[in-house]
Amino acid sequence: MPFRPGTSGNPLGRPVGIKSKRTLLVEQLFEGDALAVGKKALKMALAGNEVCIKLILDRVAPVPRGRRVRFALPQVSSTGDLVAVVNSILKAASVAEISIDEAAALADVVESGVRIIEVTELAERIALLEAKL
Repeated sequence: MPFRPGTSGNPLGRPVGIKSKRTLLVEQLFEGDALAVGKKALKMALAGNEVCIKLILDRVAPVPRGRRVRFALPQVSSTGDLVAVVNSILKAASVAEISIDEAAALADVVESGVRIIEVTELAERIALLEAKL
């Protein structure tokens, strides 16, 4: 039985706005020391500690997600056009014009297009066969 909108599945659970024990513990650990910990992490990063470098960069300059990707793709109107499209995506990824994740997402879009084309072509073939009967 689904819950009604606005009704909690656990009405006796933690009230809204109350911090969990874990959050309170973390806040107590860093109370007053957060600046010192940050300075130490920065010092270690500047000394070449790769883990600290990654940690700081991930927080300060995270990898943008969902950015606009602009590069030329051939038009797809049949399954025969797909090789050129996939090659364009691979080339863009190989020269770092797009990331591997973006290339994978584009390949998923191409795969969806393939399915649409295949269904359309099958529907046309069925219509032709039915017309002959």
